[in-house]
Amino acid sequence: MSAPTEYLMTKEIVATVEKTKASLQLLRLFHACYAYVDRNKHLSVGFIAMTGQPSCTVPCSDLAAITGSPAAKSNAWIRTAIQEGGWGSLFSKLDLDESGNLLSFKFAPRIGPASLRNSKETVFALLDSDAIRTISSANEVLFYTRAVMVGQANQPSFHIPNICPTTAPWTDNSKKSWLRIVARVGERLGQDYVVAPQFDPMTREISQVRVKVVTANSRWSAGYLFPRPPCPPVAVVHGGNFFA
Repeated sequence: MSAPTEYLMTKEIVATVEKTKASLQLLRLFHACYAYVDRNKHLSVGFIAMTGQPSCTVPCSDLAAITGSPAAKSNAWIRTAIQEGGWGSLFSKLDLDESGNLLSFKFAPRIGPASLRNSKETVFALLDSDAIRTISSANEVLFYTRAVMVGQANQPSFHIPNICPTTAPWTDNSKKSWLRIVARVGERLGQDYVVAPQFDPMTREISQVRVKVVTANSRWSAGYLFPRPPCPPVAVVHGGNFFA
């Protein structure tokens, strides 16, 4: 049985969220609304995403208790997430009442089908809203989500979201920023990582960064954990520290 702070998010939802490149406040708001619905046996994500159906109205204090920063003294973070914009791929409606204490929301239509868990093959992440509350950057939310999702696999791995040679290149500065994130998540989840940038075979630019996860249950065969040379420099994250 899952803990009261846990909720399920499918791989399709995770990928949709990554593509939005949302701010930390918007990520917290989406996760709060999603968890609120997922935990309630009388609600469903699909129904609240369905065109023509009513929106869901919830006290902002309830959402803050799910993913709001423990240090927050008001609901200003919810208003900020709405005013920043960029939420149209996740929500079709986000409205605060005049008091600022009630939020009415509807998920975007695409969220409904992406949330379905109707087969044994459905891949999902069992997330903890207490972790989302204490994470301090959007990229860390994305990395945490992926790391949780693959954590039970025999050979768990994934790619760092949104790395792109033109819009978000893997540079010395971005590498250090990401490795600090990876180290924090690894310490939180008890995971170690091999972070391996990968060349585009045509341009020799780093086009993506693969993360191989080492857990108590992973079963990496000898010779498969580290990439074969020639390859860009690999980083190892162990015990909450990184070595590059």
